[in-house]
Amino acid sequence: MHVLSLVPAFAGLAAALTIPGAGLESRQTTTAPASVSLAGITYAGSGCAASSLGAAALAKPGVIPVPRKVFVAKSGENNTRVAETRVNCQTTISLNHTAGWQYSVSEADYYGRVVLALGAEAISKTTYYFSGNTAQLSKQYYFDGPFNGIYFRNDRFDTGTRLWSPCGSGAMLNINTEVRVAPKSGMTSSKPASMEGYHLLGDQIEVIWKKC
Repeated sequence: MHVLSLVPAFAGLAAALTIPGAGLESRQTTTAPASVSLAGITYAGSGCAASSLGAAALAKPGVIPVPRKVFVAKSGENNTRVAETRVNCQTTISLNHTAGWQYSVSEADYYGRVVLALGAEAISKTTYYFSGNTAQLSKQYYFDGPFNGIYFRNDRFDTGTRLWSPCGSGAMLNINTEVRVAPKSGMTSSKPASMEGYHLLGDQIEVIWKKC
């Protein structure tokens, strides 16, 4: 998956990484376990209704299908509530796979639409972590108003910046995506601003495997 260069460049970009416990890349990455299947997916958050999908076969052990979710944050309107300025949708993925392996997200693409007046800003942020594990990876993108257009963002984790599932555990992968709009620091903007996030481009995330 690759970022499409069809929109204006981001006004600002910041990627925050928090990786307690270095050395997760100490073993050589290999292909994939003999058996990998999707045990289920659940959704929850202020920007998406709680729902779940059952087990399914995976066409490729390195590609997890994740149906698209849409959520919108808005600000600057008279009837806008504070809770509407920041919304999120968390996806929890459970995999069944051959013992002795662990996996990590290698790449995911997101897209959406941003409408910002002068004096407003928007943030698109995704945090990745495994249930029961305190380590997290986050990527955060900023947009400065005025801005009106479609955006594409690519979360890619290369060697040294990957978070691996714990060995000997069926830990679930959590992907929490949020969009937020607000006036810039020290400024006020009463003009309408919105950010519409589409959970994933292509309805999938890519993962990579290695032996424990």
